[in-house]
Amino acid sequence: MKKQLYKILLSGFFLTGALTPGSAGPFISINSIDAKTDFPRIKVNISAVDPEGRGIPGLDEGNIQVYEDGYMVNYVKVKNISSSTDNLHLAFAIDSSKSLSAPFLERIKKDAKGIVSSAGDQDRIALYRFNDKVVLLNSFTSNRLELMNGIKSVERHGTRTMLYDAIYDAIELVSRTKTVRKGVVVFTDGKDEGSSVRPDDVIRFSGDAGVPVYFITSAPAKNRGEIGRIAKLTGGVLIADGARDVAGLYRTILSRIRNTYEINYLSIVKRDSSKHDLEVRLKYGELKDRDTASFTTEKQMFRLDFPDGSYIIISIMVMGLLAVLFILLVVFFKRSRERYSRLSSRDEDKGYSSDYVYGENIPAESLLEEDSFDGEAPRETPDVMYSQVWLHQKEGQSIGEKIAIVKPEVTIGSGRDNTIHLEEMGVSNRHARIRRVEGGYFLYDLISDRGTYLNGRKLLRPRLLHDWDEIKIGSSSFIFRGVK
Repeated sequence: MKKQLYKILLSGFFLTGALTPGSAGPFISINSIDAKTDFPRIKVNISAVDPEGRGIPGLDEGNIQVYEDGYMVNYVKVKNISSSTDNLHLAFAIDSSKSLSAPFLERIKKDAKGIVSSAGDQDRIALYRFNDKVVLLNSFTSNRLELMNGIKSVERHGTRTMLYDAIYDAIELVSRTKTVRKGVVVFTDGKDEGSSVRPDDVIRFSGDAGVPVYFITSAPAKNRGEIGRIAKLTGGVLIADGARDVAGLYRTILSRIRNTYEINYLSIVKRDSSKHDLEVRLKYGELKDRDTASFTTEKQMFRLDFPDGSYIIISIMVMGLLAVLFILLVVFFKRSRERYSRLSSRDEDKGYSSDYVYGENIPAESLLEEDSFDGEAPRETPDVMYSQVWLHQKEGQSIGEKIAIVKPEVTIGSGRDNTIHLEEMGVSNRHARIRRVEGGYFLYDLISDRGTYLNGRKLLRPRLLHDWDEIKIGSSSFIFRGVK
C-alpha cells in the first residue's frame, strides 16, 4: 500500500511539483498565439492533459472559454490539430560547458539517453551540444544507436555557455518540419555567457514557429527564473531535478506535445499596439484549469473589420463596380473613335486626302495662289528630305503629346477647324501653319495678333524647319522632329 502511494506521489511530482511557479497549469498550457496573420481573427495553440499525463481527447467549444483583458469572448471554435500518424520531432540541446561539473554532465547524458530509449520507433530526434559554439551532432534520425553515440561523444570544454544561441538554432531546425508534434528539449544548468540573442528573441521566434521549449535542469539551477519564463511563454515546461524517473520526464514532455488543439476566435480588442492579456480556461468533467499569456496588436491607420459572411457581398459589389467601369471605358473609346471619324470626314470635305503619302509635295508655284501672307515664297532651299515628321508638345495643354504631320499642311489656332486646336489666350483663330514645299517643311505666321516664334525669335516670313526647332505659339511650345 505504501509502495503504491509512493508511486502516485512521484507521478504527481512530475505533473505539478516539477513545474516552476511561472509555468503553465498542470493540465492546460498555451503554446503559441498568432495575432498578426489574420487580425482580428486570432489563433491560439494549446495542450491539454489529464491528471495522469494522458492527452484529453474530444475537447470542443463546451470545454474551452477564452477571455481577453478580463472579458469573455464569444464564437470560439476549437479544433484538434494533433494526429496519431504525425511523427514526433524533438531537438536536444545539451550543455557541455565547463560551468557544469563532470558528475552533472554525466547525469544529463544519462537523462538524454533514457529519453532516446523511451522514444517511439517513428519518433525522430536531432542532437546539439553547446559551449563556446553551437554544434549540430546529429540531424533528425530515429536510429537510436547513432543518437546514443552522439550523446556519448559530448565532453566538457570551452569557457563560455551559448545557451540562448543553442535554443534559437534548435527552434530553427525544428520549425522546418511539417509535423504539428515537435519541440526543443534543453539539458542545462541555466547559465548563459555571450549569446548573440536574448531570451525575448527566443520567446518571439518560438511563438512564430510554434515550437515549445522544455528545460531539464538541476534543483540549484542558475538563472532559473529566466529559463522558467522562456518555458512558460513558449508553451513548454521547466522540469527540475527531483526524482530520476526518466520515463516520467519523457511522458511529461510528450503528453504536452502530442495533445494539441487550435482555438480560433474573433478578437474584441483594438489594434492599438498595446499588450493584451489572454486567458484560456479548461473545464473537463471535474477537471478545471487555466493558463494565461499576452499578445500585442499592430496599430494601423485604417482598419476594416467585416462580419462573417459579408466578404462575399463585398466581393460581388467590387466586381459590379469593375464591370460598370469597363462599360464606361468602352463607351468613352467608342465616342472618341466616332469623333475622330467625324474630324477625318471634315478634313476630306476640305480637300485633304487621307491617303496622303509622305513623298507628296506641293509645287512652289501654288504658293502664289494663296492669300497675301504667302505672297513671299520661301527663300530657303530644303537641304534634308524627311520620311516622317511630327511635333512634340513641350509646354501647353497636352505636355508630352506627339502630333504626327501626315498631310501636306497643318494649321494651328484657336478655331475648331484647325488641325491643331489650342484653346488659350493669345492664340488667333488661324494663327500659323506648317506646309510641305519641295520636300521641306516651312512654318508660316498667318498674320496672328501676338505672333509666332521660332527658336525664340519672332517669325517675320516663312522659315524652313529643321530637326529640334522649337515653335512657340501663345503659351504652348512644340519641338519639330523628323526622320531623314
